[in-house]
Amino acid sequence: MMLATSINGTSFAQEKSGGDKIFDLPEYNTKRKFIIDLDKGNKMQIEINSMSNLDHLNNIDSIIQTFVHDIAPLKDSLMDELSSKRIDYIIDTNSFKQIRIQKFQPVGSSFIITNGQASSLKLAQDTISLIGKVAGYINGPFFRKEPGLNFYRVSFFLNNVNDLSGYMDGRLNEKIMLLKEDIKKDKWERSNDGSMHPRNNTGTKSITPNGYFSGSDQLSLRASIDVQNYKNYFVPSVSLGAFVVINNNLVRHEVGVTGESHFSFFKNSNGKTEAFRNTFLTLSYGRGSLKNEEVKKNGNLYPFLSLGYLIKNRGEMYDKHTFKLGLGRWSFMGGLTRIEPTIYFNNFFKGVTPSLRITQSF
Repeated sequence: MMLATSINGTSFAQEKSGGDKIFDLPEYNTKRKFIIDLDKGNKMQIEINSMSNLDHLNNIDSIIQTFVHDIAPLKDSLMDELSSKRIDYIIDTNSFKQIRIQKFQPVGSSFIITNGQASSLKLAQDTISLIGKVAGYINGPFFRKEPGLNFYRVSFFLNNVNDLSGYMDGRLNEKIMLLKEDIKKDKWERSNDGSMHPRNNTGTKSITPNGYFSGSDQLSLRASIDVQNYKNYFVPSVSLGAFVVINNNLVRHEVGVTGESHFSFFKNSNGKTEAFRNTFLTLSYGRGSLKNEEVKKNGNLYPFLSLGYLIKNRGEMYDKHTFKLGLGRWSFMGGLTRIEPTIYFNNFFKGVTPSLRITQSF
């Protein structure tokens, strides 16, 4: 007997094999990824280049029915109930189909004891990946659209490969339609586990709003509140910046210009507290691997350089001609919270003051 219910996890049940790239998606061809809960721990994962690719999944029941028919002659390869299996199924634009079956034997044996009887326990889920190729456009460098193939992949993480046929009852078609509506209308909120979900649909999750996990070239505006120390002072600030993001092959480049308003508070000769606003204009550059775009709970350290100049000086906080230099950045909590080591200086690195800047973006 095999116990396969209540198995969690959204990653592939097996690691990718060595040299066979035929059944892998081209790196970074897909830009959005969604995880949809089914039942009994089963999940469906959708990877697409653009939302228009979902149109090819409007009748996913038909795709699954064709898959079940094509895999039937190979059912003897799936008889071992305790091994975990990965099946890759490619539908090409010319209607050719390719199938790969991999089996992974467990390391050691696991059992469950029920009423004094020991039964074998399967620990890893099976994976079924349905891969499609459609003609369309892909994102080229510098915001260009170029003709090319769009790939989409629908993966099922199942307690047993035979569970898939049980979903050919219209449920998956409804989930595809609901996902389209969520993208257009619903606001995405953060779950307790750090993932994002549509406000009215907690069964659909992604690492970022609307499913993006490695974006195309884009221009974005960002606002943040910040705190830093300067000498013996605690300095709050607010920032508003514009950023150009360029994804070039495996590297993500980000160039930005930001206005920062730093606030200081001092008592005047009458004993009253006065507030002063000092403004820095900051240029920044950062880069990172697109492989690391998925949020890591333990944070992410990436190359980053920023240089700011004091363009508006009020009060006695800063010296004239003060610069600030940021070197490196540590991000966590989905990339919205960042820590940046910074130094302040004036007159060609005179009066150097080390600082630590904490930024919370929105």
